[in-house]
Amino acid sequence: MVRTGGSLFIALPLVVMLLSLLPVCILFVRKVAISAILNVLRILCLFVILQYLTLYFIQAGSPAVQTGFKLAEFTLAFYLFKLMMTSSQGKDIMNMFLVSFLSVVITIYSLKSILAFPGVMPIVQAAILTLLAFILLFQLISNRHIVLVNEPAFWIAGGQLCYFGMVVFMEAIAGSQSDLSQQIQHEKDLIITVADMMRMIIFAVAASVAGKKGLPLNNRQ
Repeated sequence: MVRTGGSLFIALPLVVMLLSLLPVCILFVRKVAISAILNVLRILCLFVILQYLTLYFIQAGSPAVQTGFKLAEFTLAFYLFKLMMTSSQGKDIMNMFLVSFLSVVITIYSLKSILAFPGVMPIVQAAILTLLAFILLFQLISNRHIVLVNEPAFWIAGGQLCYFGMVVFMEAIAGSQSDLSQQIQHEKDLIITVADMMRMIIFAVAASVAGKKGLPLNNRQ
């Protein structure tokens, strides 16, 4: 995450924070029926606000805090995907995977440090979520009994793919380079921040279409 670089790198996080409020406000104003998926979506949007507020304005420049926030965001996003999974077997597999993955990561951080593998962990987490986004989108596209544009799950998965797919792409081509110049680092973070803005806009679309025909996906936790 960018800590310096001028007013642009202060303005963009503020824009992301404001856009993160948009899905929450839309759901509140429209008084959409409560569902597990939409509740977690609200929590994720509010968490993104807290994340940007902390990383850019309260604890700017703290890699340990950033690592903790990224792991928490991964957990929330993964759980959101799990709720959208229609297969009971798929839900069980995702539950076991999440517990196993978090156990391994927390063990690594406990034995080494929270800054262990800083160039690998973000790519692994983003790659897992990108793969899940593709699986969810394929699941929805395969269902010919629904209209995709009216399904909040379609927009949620698309928003996650837009953001985490860009994180994978940018981290893969630049994130692991130890001699990365500050200018390139700023440009990479700028692109990721813009992708996060797009994610929140797409989440707002999901909130706008929610409740029109109800969530078709199995919302059992």
